[in-house]
Amino acid sequence: MSHVTDRRVPRGALAALAVGALALGLTACATSEAGGSATDSGAEAVYRLPISDPGTEIDPLTVADYNAQIITGLVTEPLVSLDAAGDLNPRLATDWFASEDGLTWTVTLRDSAEFNDGDPVTSEDVVATFDSITGEDSLSPGRSAFDGILASVSAADEQTVEFTLERPFSDFPLLLTGTNTGILPADYEPGTWLDEPVGAGQFLLEDYTVGQGATYVKNPDYWNADNILLDGVELKVYGDTQAQLLAFQAGEIDRIALTSDVASTVDKADYSVISSGYNKIDGIFLDVTTAPFDDPSVREALAWAIDRQGLIDDVYEGNADIANDTTFFPDYDPQPAGLKQREQDLDRVAELLDGRTVAFTITTANQLFGEVLQQQLNAIPGFQVELEVLTSEQYYADGDSTPWLNAPVTVTNWAKRVPSQYVSLIYAADAAWNASHYANPEIEQLTAEFDATTDEAKRQDLADQIAEIQWTDLPVIVPAFSKAQSLQDPRVEGEFAGALDFYTGFDFSGISISE
Repeated sequence: MSHVTDRRVPRGALAALAVGALALGLTACATSEAGGSATDSGAEAVYRLPISDPGTEIDPLTVADYNAQIITGLVTEPLVSLDAAGDLNPRLATDWFASEDGLTWTVTLRDSAEFNDGDPVTSEDVVATFDSITGEDSLSPGRSAFDGILASVSAADEQTVEFTLERPFSDFPLLLTGTNTGILPADYEPGTWLDEPVGAGQFLLEDYTVGQGATYVKNPDYWNADNILLDGVELKVYGDTQAQLLAFQAGEIDRIALTSDVASTVDKADYSVISSGYNKIDGIFLDVTTAPFDDPSVREALAWAIDRQGLIDDVYEGNADIANDTTFFPDYDPQPAGLKQREQDLDRVAELLDGRTVAFTITTANQLFGEVLQQQLNAIPGFQVELEVLTSEQYYADGDSTPWLNAPVTVTNWAKRVPSQYVSLIYAADAAWNASHYANPEIEQLTAEFDATTDEAKRQDLADQIAEIQWTDLPVIVPAFSKAQSLQDPRVEGEFAGALDFYTGFDFSGISISE
């Protein structure tokens, strides 16, 4: 059993979509030589990560905060996960296939997997976990991914699970990699996880102290234990990103996100640069029901005004690809064709504004992105832009008036998803997180057809049509596809399968520490 200190923390807002990756602005400098030191636990092969205090209840079913997700994700295990190339990796599941009509997905479980209490992982556990995620009274952020898609889950036998869908969904296995989908025992009681941190994952939670961090030891009974070369993992809480940077330079932690401020402070040559594929978009959401963005020409003017490469250089430290206001990540197949790539075009902006000046405030919890975007726009005639930067807690506050869903212009980061998920979550008229208050029945119909077919030519045609509506209507401007890139202490050896997040199952297989 783990030791937990002062674990009664308030439940945070269920803003399940934001990826709180370790990429925050840093402002101060420090000097130190690269290289690790022994961890506080005395174990030599311990990987050390910085986190922020989650400020939320720690439960695998309901965690929304990135920091809370990693606390639980090191202990729990998903059915499948994604690697850096976007391919599916078997985890607790070894096989999956769809019925001919596309309405049933059959998943075969790994017969060697067991929970850290010694019980085997069975289909009953999978059914109970997904019933908890998708139930009518569920508070799980993961529920949104399955709304309108998953009808029921049942056990065909002890090692076989059947997912019955409300409609065909050709990308269904990708949904099984999402947030809150770590499998828990059938008799798990929500809210009790810190008392008994159960899971079928790589590590055992040894200690968690609010405001300080968590320590883990290797789970010797993990199904893939032979490939877990670490003795453990340590999460360390830091109050701000300057403290994280100082700790990284002092060799107290092994990784830090590579932001422009980090790059300007440290010598990258002293560290390993690791990248693990696309991880998010920072969407600029425009309320299309109120002025000035109820006017399509103003939305289009804003889209042509943005210096996308400038955002990539100044916000993402070059570690992103230019996007074209659609939700099709570059590593997704098919890619939409036939759209002109938007780039900054001030003549087009002037033509669209036609002498008008539009004034608005950008509201966000992403300070660096907001500041760079504000500076870009205010340098262009016709824009008068203010900026309101909120804490994450303020931005994603509970209630009908929560800023991220109600402010006229917001910037929200969304974890990587399949394109049709974005439609159901932020473009559909009745979507819970439709911050743009946008409605277009055609895009919803096209998306349903896209999800239902596996015919490559038809999927390409539908992708083209969906992307054209997104590009034309512009309820959300998508300027870049962010990649996960970090600096890592050279004492760490091996290549991570993907980013440290729920989609990749926090996969530490093959990672070791040099002495």
